[in-house]
Amino acid sequence: MKLLYTVLFFSCSLTVGAEQMGRPDSVKYQFNPIVVTATKVAGAQRDIAASVSVVSEKEINRSTTFSALELVKNLVPGVFMTERALMGYGVATNAAGGLSIRGIGGSPVTGVLVLRDGRPDIMGLMGHAIPDAYALDGVERIEVIRGPGSFLYGTNAMGGVINIVSKKHRRDGYETRVKSALGSYDTQNFFASHGGKKHKLDYHVTAARRQTDGHRAESNYESEIFTAHVGYALSGATLLEINANYATIDLLDPGPTFALASNNWYDLHRSGVDLTLNHSSRLGDTFIKWHGNFGEHKIYDGFRSNDHTIGLMIYHNARPWKGQTLTLGFDVKNYGGDAKNINRDMLIGDFDMTETAPYIHLQQLFAQKVVASAGLRIENHELFGNEVLPKAGLVFHARPSTSVRFSAAKGFRSPSIRELYLFPPANPELLPENLWNFEAGITQQIGRNARLDAVLFSSQGEGMIRLKGQFPNVSWINSAEFTHTGYEVTFDWQVTSAFDVNVGWTKLDLGDETRGTPGKKLTLNTYYNLGRVGFALNLLAAQDLYGADFHRNPLPNYVLLNSRADIKINRWLSVGLQAKNILDEEYQTLYGYPMPGRTAQADVSFAF
Repeated sequence: MKLLYTVLFFSCSLTVGAEQMGRPDSVKYQFNPIVVTATKVAGAQRDIAASVSVVSEKEINRSTTFSALELVKNLVPGVFMTERALMGYGVATNAAGGLSIRGIGGSPVTGVLVLRDGRPDIMGLMGHAIPDAYALDGVERIEVIRGPGSFLYGTNAMGGVINIVSKKHRRDGYETRVKSALGSYDTQNFFASHGGKKHKLDYHVTAARRQTDGHRAESNYESEIFTAHVGYALSGATLLEINANYATIDLLDPGPTFALASNNWYDLHRSGVDLTLNHSSRLGDTFIKWHGNFGEHKIYDGFRSNDHTIGLMIYHNARPWKGQTLTLGFDVKNYGGDAKNINRDMLIGDFDMTETAPYIHLQQLFAQKVVASAGLRIENHELFGNEVLPKAGLVFHARPSTSVRFSAAKGFRSPSIRELYLFPPANPELLPENLWNFEAGITQQIGRNARLDAVLFSSQGEGMIRLKGQFPNVSWINSAEFTHTGYEVTFDWQVTSAFDVNVGWTKLDLGDETRGTPGKKLTLNTYYNLGRVGFALNLLAAQDLYGADFHRNPLPNYVLLNSRADIKINRWLSVGLQAKNILDEEYQTLYGYPMPGRTAQADVSFAF
């Protein structure tokens, strides 16, 4: 692990050097993007009490992965995701894609809510996101709340929220891109997009096909993913938007090395759509969003399912007096589906659940220095009744270059239909999970071109749903009380106009909930632009990672080093070279699933 300590020393050296750059009164706040997810109101990141990270379009374009969630893991502190193959995460027993934020999330991902353009995107029966469906195709940015977002988004947002935002065109004109790539293990990628804007209409559509033989026998993967965005200005004050996605995923699960499998195939179809009406008036901004998410799953063991998550989101932002922002909202959501096993000629069941929730959020600016906020949501579940979800925050801009923030928020998750009624571990007596998260953070602008952000947090909760017993005598149960503590540090430095550096560090103490989340995570991302040539370097180091709770099945520490070079031949043509796991590390993030060694890819792109 000498490289890990070298990088830590390097990041500290960057911080010391950056402190001598510029003067506080010349701060430009170039690291202060406008975000929406944390409050449902467009506002500067430095005014938000929660810990929020933004993955920009620039970072998306130079990524070494096509997976949206893998990119979030590589860039955002506190976030981790398990993997099992060169491509593909899968579902069911040995599913990878176990996404966690500060140790909350699970496998499958029930404790982190994934949104597409603000709409919840979950498998209605299983209550979790499908990581294979989230590619970077047609994505403009990704906003991440690290910590509970339940007061705005309800169940599943207990650990945090990841909002994947569709690409939009804001200037008149048209753009078409085509990209083709070949790589190790007969990996093939094809991607095409077209979009533009003409007066009141803007649109962007993408199509992608990816496949690989995989680095292990029986680890083949194939997918086709399509996205579409259309926006139309009905008037100067009213905007109509439609976002849609469709994905087909076919993959094989080779099984863990201690229980190899043959022909364990998965055939997944996912689709989603939302229709949003946004109207602005002297009374404020009103948003009405109808959304639907649908799936059809076929699995080798005879399991067949159709699922849905549909709902309506309505909220209004008003500014009744100077410095005041008031958000009033109401959500209704129905989710469920039907499942059967054709090999056993057995109907597993047909289920659906409904949740409704009014909520209110207030934010007030005092003396141009203090931003106070408070929110309350009352989530009503047809089985569990009402859950009261408060939130409070305070941001103090001590200096133009220094902001201090404090927040407290309650998170919760209702048991999924799978946990209540499906398969032998099911337990209809389960109760919702819940926790309180407390955190304090500081953001320090260093000169004109650097920013340091640090946050200390503690989460105390109870009722975490965990498996008890050994197969076949297993059952889901609500666990006893738990405490997660830790801290996160992010350092961004625009060294020159052509060279930037991002360093992230996470330290977690997760008690007994150790599965799939490292106790220490370091990331380093750099990019250097030489005009026609751009070079990106990504490093991720993980320590204290376990394949099970209670510190069981320890996995080796590892350091991953990935790189990408893009060469612009002319106005229309560019080529790219990419290498992953350059150090050829032997590592696992899911117990029994060794990850590939060094791999490479070459691609060619046309833009016109």
